[in-house]
Amino acid sequence: MKAGAALRAFGRWAGERARRHPLTAGLVAALWTVALSTGSLLAGPSAALLEFVGADLASLRAGHWWGVLTSLFFVTNPLAYAGATILLAVLVPLAERAYGTVRAAALFFGGHLASLTAFLLVTQVADRAGELWLGGMADDPLLGPYPAALFAAMAASPALGVLWRRRLRAALLGVSATLVLYVGHSEAVLGLIGALLGLAACWWSAAASGERAPVPSVRERRNLLALLVALLAVGPVLTALARSPSGPFALVRDMVLNPVPAMAQLQQECGVLLTPQCLQAGIPAALSPVGYATALIPTLILLVCAEGLRRGRAVALHIVLAVQLGLLALIAGYLVLLVSGPAGPDRKVPGLFASGLVHLVPIVVTALAIAALLWLGRGLFPVQTAQGVRRRLAAAGAGLAVVLVTAYSALWWAGRAREGWGGPAAGDGAAPGEGGTAPAEAAAALARELVRQYLPAPIPAGYTEAFRGRTDAELWLFTHSGLILWTALLVLVAMAVLAARPTLGADEGSLELARGLVRRGGGPLSWMTLWQPNRFWFDEHGTAGLAYQLHGSVALSVAGPIGVPGRGPSAVDGFIAHCARHALTPCFYAVSADLWPHLQARGFRRVEVAQETRLHVRGLEFTGREWQNVRTALNRARKLGVAAVWTRYADLPSAQRSQLGALAEEWSARKPLPELGFTLGGIDELDDPDVRICLALDRDGRLHGATSWLPVFEDGRLTGWTLDFMRRGSGSFPGAMEFLVASAVLELREEVEWISLSGSPLASDPVGERAAVRRGDELLSRLLDAVGKALEPVYGFRSLARFKSRFQPEYHALYMYYHDPLELPAIGRALAAAYLPGLTMRHRLRLLRSLVG
Repeated sequence: MKAGAALRAFGRWAGERARRHPLTAGLVAALWTVALSTGSLLAGPSAALLEFVGADLASLRAGHWWGVLTSLFFVTNPLAYAGATILLAVLVPLAERAYGTVRAAALFFGGHLASLTAFLLVTQVADRAGELWLGGMADDPLLGPYPAALFAAMAASPALGVLWRRRLRAALLGVSATLVLYVGHSEAVLGLIGALLGLAACWWSAAASGERAPVPSVRERRNLLALLVALLAVGPVLTALARSPSGPFALVRDMVLNPVPAMAQLQQECGVLLTPQCLQAGIPAALSPVGYATALIPTLILLVCAEGLRRGRAVALHIVLAVQLGLLALIAGYLVLLVSGPAGPDRKVPGLFASGLVHLVPIVVTALAIAALLWLGRGLFPVQTAQGVRRRLAAAGAGLAVVLVTAYSALWWAGRAREGWGGPAAGDGAAPGEGGTAPAEAAAALARELVRQYLPAPIPAGYTEAFRGRTDAELWLFTHSGLILWTALLVLVAMAVLAARPTLGADEGSLELARGLVRRGGGPLSWMTLWQPNRFWFDEHGTAGLAYQLHGSVALSVAGPIGVPGRGPSAVDGFIAHCARHALTPCFYAVSADLWPHLQARGFRRVEVAQETRLHVRGLEFTGREWQNVRTALNRARKLGVAAVWTRYADLPSAQRSQLGALAEEWSARKPLPELGFTLGGIDELDDPDVRICLALDRDGRLHGATSWLPVFEDGRLTGWTLDFMRRGSGSFPGAMEFLVASAVLELREEVEWISLSGSPLASDPVGERAAVRRGDELLSRLLDAVGKALEPVYGFRSLARFKSRFQPEYHALYMYYHDPLELPAIGRALAAAYLPGLTMRHRLRLLRSLVG
């Protein structure tokens, strides 16, 4: 009964999908109908049928023009039919939803024709130029709907939101390029051409309409780099699974799954000339399971590091860079083996070296490019693993390696000593019948064996002849110690990248201590001190502290002292002394006026940088003319069925978390510069169990807007909440943000005395407090006013201040305190680095144009 109900439910779902996407349903049905009716499901079309229905240059010259259409509905094997079905079912509906069935069909078939034309042109040019890889595809029969589906999906990507548009393009281009580079079959090349042509159509349409290309946020750039590393990791596995890979990176298969370093032992068994009979006897058809497992571990390590990059972990970045450098070292060793390996009379070593060099150059260039790209983006990965944890994990890995190497070396030396420094292993590289070797030569042979043993490449199961004369313990350790070491490395990397708790300060307990001090007391912005990548300074008793970022020689402290009330002035003095001892320039940013008398006595100057807006919510009612906008927003939300949902980020369902990420990315993409940091939080700062989130959700679960609220403590008691994250969708109802702030008033007024709408950076001063600022700082104030006006079209600081003024707030000025006007250029650079950590050269040019304009 349950199976029948599930089957009926699936039938209803499939029928509904078919009604919504008739083109997709028709293509899938035609694919399987043709496969079953022509007997092509198991091994593709027969040779006679392929000549009639395939799309290749010879068929077109013979007048079989219909092959361009019929080739869509044939592929080569059951796995390819399953893949083509998934590709059609996932990608073609994107075009149908965006453009309708008729235009989607035009995109599908037109994209297929354009891709075939481009493929034939490229392969013919390559063939005439003498290029063997692409030129060798000139006469391949082309089958499958891959380029048509990829073209249609890429062409329809502008209809998606900014976040999913970028992710779709990155995924399709990344997977297509990976298949081309590592597998290199004609179907993969044809699919990549379809994806590129679809992307070109998107760009042409965007350029014609004057649409500006959105700049990805820091978080999304991390995701894209993580995707790049993940594709890099699975590439060698694709070469192992593919039948006769021929792409530019297909040689990785030989480096990872072919035991070339054992060639000297084969030469010892077979003599100077490796005859076909000897090679056939020495190289088995299958590799050992232990070897396969060992070869897969570097892929798993890179996948773990890709997840670490997504989380912003610096240790993952360092490991990936080390892997790229290790790959370059492995390539160098591979070239050495080509030179030192055996060669027949008509195959000279220089020719082997040149051939290997030609095949290895693309891998070298790619490894260097990826390493450079990650190094240039190192600022995107600020999350550090505690130094003590790193030391312990590194010591554990090094200790295990020493134990394994020592154990195997002892067994090896004992075995060779029994044989009088002779035997096959000691004579590595010597012809049969040669005498024993000297201890120095034996040591060199041991070194070569150790290198071979710990490379992540499998030992063939049939190489027992090359290891005869070994003890059982020696053979077992030689076969398994590489697997043991690499498995341990995988576990240690996972612990360092994923399991180890990140640290913000100089020691592991700094974050916990800072969180405890913020709960003792602080200002409205004090919870921001717990954000990455802030460091901490604490007094000697651990009762007060300050958070700061180090940029150059400037220690940029934010939000003022935290900790026991009344300890603020002494904490400031201690921090100034700490900066003096370490030749740092102290700067206190976004700090209230409470510290001004103390800092003024120490010769500091100040300039107003923001206006904090505060609402006393107890007893607040939205009555009167001045609250008309708020009442309108509440009434509109009620009519539309929009409700305020309070939650924590960890409690969000995956669908709502995905919507929230898309909302944030769409908001960021509407701006020509990246989103700000330092005192303005993003998605990463929401993932905190003490931060509350308010979502505006309608009856269908659609997200219209979101806000986050940071707790504020005084004398260990929760006294307020501070607004931080504010995002609304482009299609949300008018007044969505007013609704969210009003909902916060109604929700929190029974819990706290006041809420803060946070600061409005570089906004005008509505209460005239700048009159109290020294004349020497008035010039700096005017400069900040000019910067605020220039950046208003980009970030809308003053529009934000006007929005907050609708709630009739109480204003509190926030200041930047500095000691010497000559330090202002360095402080300005530090502020730019803190607020815009992901600023690229493209962003700098846009910022310059905004300021000049």
